[in-house]
Amino acid sequence: MTVRLQTLFETPAKARMSAQQYLDNPLSERKSDLIEGVFVMASPASLEHEALTAFLLATMNAFVGQKKLGRVLSSNAAYRLSDDNVYQPDVSFVRTERSGLAQDIYFPGPPDIAVGVVSPSSRQYDTVEKKINYGRYGVGEYWLIDPIDERAVFYTQTEGQLLPIPAPAGRVQSALLEGYWLEIAWLFPPQGVERPSVLDVARQQGLIA
Repeated sequence: MTVRLQTLFETPAKARMSAQQYLDNPLSERKSDLIEGVFVMASPASLEHEALTAFLLATMNAFVGQKKLGRVLSSNAAYRLSDDNVYQPDVSFVRTERSGLAQDIYFPGPPDIAVGVVSPSSRQYDTVEKKINYGRYGVGEYWLIDPIDERAVFYTQTEGQLLPIPAPAGRVQSALLEGYWLEIAWLFPPQGVERPSVLDVARQQGLIA
């Protein structure tokens, strides 16, 4: 009889892969995660998923670069949270004062900001295991962007838990990157409407005149 695990937190110790085994595996060079000792490969992303991820990467990079706050990294950067968990968020940010901690192929610890863009195959991991572990292991903020339900929430670290950052209706904003905010309509524009350009967002955020 096959027993289905409700979450990967129930993975038996004998079935778990270590962080080092994951990092040594050539397949970890592709978009994937080690979640509670389970090697989880990402499914091919939809065009909309990639377009949304690119928008988030570009706007955050423009903001961080203009203010010289640190480094913004794309989806193949790996963060070793524990011996059972190594995550590759869709977009991530590491403050300048922590960037020197980076190893050759992974960062020892959480990013300051991790961004997860939900896909059908990742929903469980993004909203349950990863959210709990990002809080447990000290990520500063976790931005959970769900294009399926057209919902976006920015969570902030509060004593080992991630709690939503209060935000005005129709907008999400970072507490860690003060002055960085996004309109929900930019993330999920109506059919036939394009997202604003990076320059348009930068103007709205007051980065350029």
